Amino acid sequence: MPSPTKRATGPGPAPVPVLRMVAIAAGGALGTLARYELSQAVVVSANGFPWATFAVNVAGSLLLGVIITVVAERWPPTRYALPFAAIGFCGGFTTFSTLMVEAVRRAQDGYPALGVVYLLASVVAGVVAAVLGVLLARSRRGGTSDLLSTDRDSEFDTHPDTHPEPEQRTTP
Repeated sequence: MPSPTKRATGPGPAPVPVLRMVAIAAGGALGTLARYELSQAVVVSANGFPWATFAVNVAGSLLLGVIITVVAERWPPTRYALPFAAIGFCGGFTTFSTLMVEAVRRAQDGYPALGVVYLLASVVAGVVAAVLGVLLARSRRGGTSDLLSTDRDSEFDTHPDTHPEPEQRTTP
């Protein structure tokens, strides 16, 4: 039996190491339990705005922005933190499928405008929350300049004084 961490030599995706799958499964189990607990705490009427799923998805988007930023920019490289937290926990905590079912159910029950508003509000709030998560994580590292830039030498850097050009030497 081949090693679970050995890459395949033929076509197709490389196998995922077993410990990485365990990290994803553990994070997913915890995220799913957290979502369940939150959904039990928020009471939603049958045809009202689905606040529980909305709150979970927005909070998960914020958390994902923080996690991705912290893991990618601050922590030393690791094989398990990102799969556990981002793929596992946030993937289990948030729920696109429930969002879609709830939006369609509102439309089928005679509230199509509510379904559309819910869907659009969820997507917009999720993107805004993810960006806020990135900004929050980056603001905690000490500075607030270039919060959205991941590359300090990027062409979008608006502070030329912070990256002076090296002196050119000429020979006489």
